[in-house]
Order: sequence, then C-alpha cells, then structure tokens
Amino acid sequence: MFAEIRLTPAPHSACIVLLDTKDRIVAVLGGVPPASAGLGWDENTAKLTAAMEACYKGSKFSKKQLGGRRGQFASRTVGYGYGNGRRLPLNYKVSGKANQAAVQELLEDQAVRRVMGFTNSLFNAFAHKIYKEYQDTNTQLLSHHPHLRSNFPEKTVFAALTLNLGPRSFSPPHMDADNCAGGWCTDTPAGNYDPDKGGQLVLWDMGLVVRFPPGSSILFPSALITHSTLPIQEHETRYAFLQYSSGGLFRWRANGFRSDKDVLATASPEQKSEYEAEQGSHWKLALQKFTRWSDLVNGDWQGKRRTEAGLDEASDLSDPDSNRKEETKARASKKRRQ
Repeated sequence: MFAEIRLTPAPHSACIVLLDTKDRIVAVLGGVPPASAGLGWDENTAKLTAAMEACYKGSKFSKKQLGGRRGQFASRTVGYGYGNGRRLPLNYKVSGKANQAAVQELLEDQAVRRVMGFTNSLFNAFAHKIYKEYQDTNTQLLSHHPHLRSNFPEKTVFAALTLNLGPRSFSPPHMDADNCAGGWCTDTPAGNYDPDKGGQLVLWDMGLVVRFPPGSSILFPSALITHSTLPIQEHETRYAFLQYSSGGLFRWRANGFRSDKDVLATASPEQKSEYEAEQGSHWKLALQKFTRWSDLVNGDWQGKRRTEAGLDEASDLSDPDSNRKEETKARASKKRRQ
C-alpha cells in the first residue's frame, strides 16, 4: 500500500523530513526556498526550464545517451567520478564543441546556480555530518588531482551532475548503485507538466508517492531506496537536475588516493585482515552520520553533542533509547576522567 505526500503550491515552500524507525532523517522533501516562494521561485523555475530546453536543443546525443535503464530520454553527465573501469578519478567526457558549449552555458545560468545553492544548503542543514564528508572529500580530491573539474567551484560538495534533458523524462523503478550508499543525491525537476497528472516521485521501499512540482527539490539516498518517476502527459515536457557523488570517490580518498586493488597488493596478511574488517564496519559508521530528528529539534543540527559524547565511533546507534543510555554513560565517563 502506498501513501501520498503532496508538495503543494501553497505552501510551495513546505519542507518535509522522512524518518526511519530509529529517528534518523533519511530524506528531505525540500520544496523551494521559503524566502523565494511564489512568483519569485516560479520565475526561477521558468528560467531553469528554458536553460535545460536550450541545452537539449543545442546538443547532439549518441544512441546510448538517448535511453537506458533509467528511461527513454536524453541525458548528459558532467563533473567527475571514479569506478566502472576508471583507474583513477576522471572527468566525465562531453564530446563535441557544440555539446561542450551547451553544457557550459547551462552551468553558468543563474537559475541553475540558485538551485545548486538551495540544495546544498538543504543537505548541510538536514545531514550535516554527511555533508561534511562530501565537502572534505571533494576538497581533497580537487587539491590532489588538479585535472578534476568541479561543476560549481567552491559552491557545491557534489562531484557530478546528471541532466535529464527529456524532453519527457520519467524513470522506471531503479536504484543508483554507483552513488555513495551512505550519502544523498538531489533531484530537482523542471519543465511544463501538471504535477497532479504525472511526474510524481515514487519511493518504493517507503511506500510513498510524492507530488513533485517543477522547481521543487528532494534529497534522498538514491543508492539505497528503489525509486521511479511516473509518466507525464504526451504533450508535456519534463527535465531533471540531479547532483551526486560516486561511492568510489570516497574509497579512493580513504585509501590514500589509491584503489582497493593497489592497497591490497602491498598489504601484509595482518593488514589485509584489518582492511577487510574495516570494510565490513563501514555501514555502521555511515548510519551514525545521519542526523537524528531529536537532535535537530533540540537545536543541535550539527550533532556536536553526540560527537563530544564519543558516540560517532560507537558500534551501533540504531535504537533511540540505547542512544540516550550510551550518551549518558559516555558523558559520565568523561566527567570521571576529568
């Protein structure tokens, strides 16, 4: 059974958080910036739609770029990533002068940059520790590998941007396995479509159908949650602006800017055992980076009290009651040491 969540025009700025059973914020239905709700953001959405439409019309696409497992529409990826045969982090290639010019014009568009700024702010506000991991990884990779190109220098923590250029973009159920499993992606649609008759985002594992108007933004872990977009009407257009970072980038940085293969090639048996043990515990550490709703309500949106209590490296913080008990014990122990 599915429940419906409506990001409605009034209030268009409504922001809804989705929690798991253990008090973690796992997704944010961000709506639009509150200060820009109404005509101000509607105008930005119209400009975003025009920019993506111009990019589509000014580009040429290979057969592969006109359809795939995520749907039958034109797409373009820019930025950088690691994995799928790459031996080190590399920029996604955009071939042809016309395509390069079309993409560059889109990246410099002010409506696009406003969306980028808003979604990064949402990410920081509702998943601060994950955001910081993205920020640190992005900064270090760009510093260590000068050949890498940021889509929005010093303005985004995401390494890559995929443009679903439609002109009728909607997707069957899928997960984005290349994305960082413990992280979030952003999804902002544009176009001219009726959100009551199509374009809804379906989060299958949560049993939710989300009304998804043009210009609104949603952040969620697309590598973990099966999701799809419902078809729009035949005469309508729909585009999408997606930001994310591939999981391989985080492994590359954690390995000292080396691949798993290179690390294991020179490791002793003891080091290999330790490495495998660390790999097996990554999911627990990733869970602990998700912001707790109770922390946010209490004004600790950065989770500083949890960090100071020594809980960031605890083995399992899945139960809110045990969280509080462990936090009390950690604080008592800290006072005794002092």
